[in-house]
Order: sequence, then structure tokens, then C-alpha cells
Amino acid sequence: MTGNVSLSICGDVERPAHLALDDLRALMNAELVADFHCREGWSRLDERWRGVRLRTLLALAGAADSAGYVTVGCGEYTAVLTREQAEDERVLLALEHEGAASPRPAGFPRLVGPADWDCFLSVKSVDRIEVTRLPQQATAETIALARIQRLGGHAIEGSAQGTRRLSCCLGGSVAAELGGKFEV
Repeated sequence: MTGNVSLSICGDVERPAHLALDDLRALMNAELVADFHCREGWSRLDERWRGVRLRTLLALAGAADSAGYVTVGCGEYTAVLTREQAEDERVLLALEHEGAASPRPAGFPRLVGPADWDCFLSVKSVDRIEVTRLPQQATAETIALARIQRLGGHAIEGSAQGTRRLSCCLGGSVAAELGGKFEV
């Protein structure tokens, strides 16, 4: 992971924060093992993530008790969680996947959560978390489904883990073939 990672936590908080990579690493407090299911019909089982619980970051910034929503975004791609979803112990801002840290081009930090989440909630390259009383506009589902439709769901062969499909899941990035392996 590169040193230019910067995350802002803003909105209805007592202590707005700007966190660099070293700050996030110092807060790493959780691991999640969960399945990932894409709306296109493929899955990856037992994915192992390490990072910071989203609720830890909300507490650090002093999120107001009256704020009911948390928007997690990267550029124009935004996912809106209820406060209850955001406070779930299984919701992380991941800094590592399968024991390895990756640079921002691979999508870290990445919002990850329980297996029953819609795939488009897994936002890649998170650059901001905004806490609000009312829900902000979520673009994740619209962007993700438009990309699936545009790509036509064409199957492509993956690595040893089997068939993968081009996908817009995980933060709006299309899965790409990189040296014979697929980034997800």
C-alpha cells in the first residue's frame, strides 16, 4: 500500500479527521472472513480481510448519536449505510486481503462487510466517510448495475479459483486481468 492514502471523516462529527496510511495501520483492530457474492452469479468463498472496524473510525471522529447514516465513497462512487450497518462489528475498512497489503490501484482501503451484503457496497479505494442525519445520495448500485449491463456479463476464465466474470462490484472497478490473475 502506498503512502499517499488519505481518508477524511466528516459531517456530523465532533472531531473531523484526515487519516494517512500510518494512522489507519495504527488503528487496525479486526479481521473478517466472509464470502463475497456478486450479482452476476459468481462467488468467492472465505475471503480473509484485515483492517479497521468502521465503528472504530466513527468513534475516533466522535460521530453524533443523532446521525443515522454513513456515506462511504471514492470519487463519485458512494454507498450509504444505516448507522446500524456501519456499527456492525463485521464492517471493516480493509487494509489487507489474504495476508497482503496492496497499493491503492488494487483498491485499498476497501469497505468490506458480511456475506449478505450486496456486492456494490464493497467500495474500493475509500477516500471519505461522511456521517449525516439524513441519507445522502448513493450511486453505488446505479453505477454497478450500469457497468454490468454495458459489459453484458461476458464470462472470462480466471485463475485457479475458477471462472470469473467481468464485474463492476467492489467499488465500481471492473475486474481486470493482470498477469493472468484477476483483481477483485
